[in-house]
Amino acid sequence: MQVLVGLNNRNISNYLNYTNSFIIGLKDFSINYLELEIDEIKKIKKDYPNINLFVSINANIFNKDLKILENNLCELDKLNISGIVFYDISILSLKEKLSLKTPLVWSQEHMTTNYNTCNYFYDKGCEYVYLSSEITESEIKEIKEKSKIKIISFFFGYPEVSFSKRNLLTNYFLYHHKNKEKEVYEIKTDDDTYLIKENKLGTRITHGKILNGIIPFKNLSDDVSFGILNEDNIDHELFLKVLEIFKDVLENKKDSKKAQEEISKLFSNSDDGFFYKKTIYKVKE
Repeated sequence: MQVLVGLNNRNISNYLNYTNSFIIGLKDFSINYLELEIDEIKKIKKDYPNINLFVSINANIFNKDLKILENNLCELDKLNISGIVFYDISILSLKEKLSLKTPLVWSQEHMTTNYNTCNYFYDKGCEYVYLSSEITESEIKEIKEKSKIKIISFFFGYPEVSFSKRNLLTNYFLYHHKNKEKEVYEIKTDDDTYLIKENKLGTRITHGKILNGIIPFKNLSDDVSFGILNEDNIDHELFLKVLEIFKDVLENKKDSKKAQEEISKLFSNSDDGFFYKKTIYKVKE
């Protein structure tokens, strides 16, 4: 497994002591990573030709977007990037139409949960799947055993709960005749806390607890090709400390249980998510 950083910082050199693999978003086509114009992505590949660079195009695609998207895909295909992380399945058709060589990463959040569908998308030309953060460690192992697709999985950061094309924050503040003053807002319920963030493509809601998946990260090191650590909404210096801890665990310099405790001290609002919690139960016969 390699550590794959979901960037919110342009300074690639800050991370190179810990990894050489990154995800960035294509501006106007991405909802949860640092968004860059195509010329900025070209510059990154020129300045850092040896990094693994995945580009996220995970917005819903409309007819009006197609011409611009096709041009961007053709430009990305010249850069020898490691993959296009996509949500809208129009990307499958565009790959065939444009004869693109760049690997595809099927990434439909809550739907990437089983080996049968992974095999279907593999047969359609997807080299990777970005698995849902709502399945267990054992289910990830089963997908690895029963599918040819390469696995990308999420191990650290704020897990996504939902995304809406609607501008929920803007609409809320308009209705209440208030100004939207912050980039990220917190929603509290009786049981949980959530973070809500908006850009022009819509509104993203994440869980308020940080996923600290370093134990399954170690356990799945032979099954997963890339393990994602997402920096979104996390202090940069603390994130670098987390990267160092994950690197030490991957290189067998640190025990994963001790590492989990170290991360928990850095982030009191963390847990191990659904790695050891089943979300689907079979009714007893």
